[in-house]
Amino acid sequence: MTLLRLLAAGAALTAAFCAINAQTTSTMPTISFNPETVAASAPETKADATPEPLTATKAFSDAPATVFPSIDRMTRLDMIDYYNSGSPKPSKNAFKGDCRILSASDSQITVATSKVSEVELSLLTQGRDTLLMVVTTLNTPVPDSSVKFYTARWKEIDKGLFMVPMLDDWTLPEAKERKKDLENAVPFILAKFTYAPETSTFTLTNNLGDFLPENDAKWVSPLMHKQLSYKWNGKKMVRQTD
Repeated sequence: MTLLRLLAAGAALTAAFCAINAQTTSTMPTISFNPETVAASAPETKADATPEPLTATKAFSDAPATVFPSIDRMTRLDMIDYYNSGSPKPSKNAFKGDCRILSASDSQITVATSKVSEVELSLLTQGRDTLLMVVTTLNTPVPDSSVKFYTARWKEIDKGLFMVPMLDDWTLPEAKERKKDLENAVPFILAKFTYAPETSTFTLTNNLGDFLPENDAKWVSPLMHKQLSYKWNGKKMVRQTD
């Protein structure tokens, strides 16, 4: 009888435990997981945001030190702030000389990097890509420019976009008979480059006459083009005929 009582008591305890467990389970809240809901409520990350459009001013601020070696990035940001606020205050380059933004638009910015040098940075459209054209001009002894091209990420493009004109390109047809004399009198060309975004025109202005001795300038200048004009056609600079 004692054994039967013990077995009966054990069965009763087991039944009671099962009842309590079932009641607890039924009162617990049901938690569901919806990946789409979680994704929708997640904060927008930088990668999801719409990329900021590239402007000439942004390209200037983000340019590597190899392009603007005398003006560090913090100084460039100060220059942008001064220009946007209308302040004439100049910044200082690495050599303690004055530097300032002369003009700026979405597609072009011109910067005086010192008292004798300027940089003109222009955006060029090539299909879906944006290219950067950087014209550097030294204003002594007369304005003389050089040009380089880059991708939007500042990787240099060293060919295919523009061919720097040689002496023959600057010489007028009527100067053919004096070609040898010109070659002796003109060891190099001094020209200022400027780009007009509104017309996609790249203009090269001959400044050699202001550099040569007066006697040479009198006979050399009439035999040479005063300007050469190029047009950006969406792929490269193409020379415009007179």
